[in-house]
Amino acid sequence: MNFSADLLSTPLIWISNLIYAAVLIAALLKAPWHHLKDNKDIHVLLASCLILWLIWHNSAGVTPGMEFHLLLVTTITLMFGWPFAVIMVSIAQLGLSIEGDAYWISYAINTICNGIIPIGITYGLYWLVYLWLPRNFFIYIFLIAFAGGALSMLLSRLSGLAILISSGIELGDEPLFIIVMLFPEAFLNGFIMTLLVIYRPKWVSSFSDKCYLYKN
Repeated sequence: MNFSADLLSTPLIWISNLIYAAVLIAALLKAPWHHLKDNKDIHVLLASCLILWLIWHNSAGVTPGMEFHLLLVTTITLMFGWPFAVIMVSIAQLGLSIEGDAYWISYAINTICNGIIPIGITYGLYWLVYLWLPRNFFIYIFLIAFAGGALSMLLSRLSGLAILISSGIELGDEPLFIIVMLFPEAFLNGFIMTLLVIYRPKWVSSFSDKCYLYKN
């Protein structure tokens, strides 16, 4: 999303700023900073931030404010947990704003739509599956990574549509584009998470060999 000032009311801007500030403060307090004592962990996190920014940098759209790009938020949430994920999407959106690809006035609401909503969806789905379904490798990959990626994209873009509709913007083919984006988002997150849990399980904080491979 990349909302301009004329698409947002002043109350919406202030409300989004307050919500974003509260979530960011909670993330900074909850983040397991002790993990960053290892240089390897720092390198993985910084590389992931760079990849996230590059993916968000490549966007396209027809209606002003409604931009489409892959999110990859499900992957970083499953890898680092929601606190670090919030910090990472904030950094990625900050990079877009600094280089002029996003409006500063809408930084908070852009970060909420592009990052915080997908993080919340992924984190909530993860715990629902963890608590209510068997702890199985395939359930983790297909329900949390694949389905979580698609659901995150869907609700992220529906929230953007709701904001545009409330602003009186006439929509074109955006609902169709949302459907088109679901499969690549699901595939990308599912594919990356499959590779990570097989070859680099230590990089995935939400995955445990003992839990998902050797014990139901």
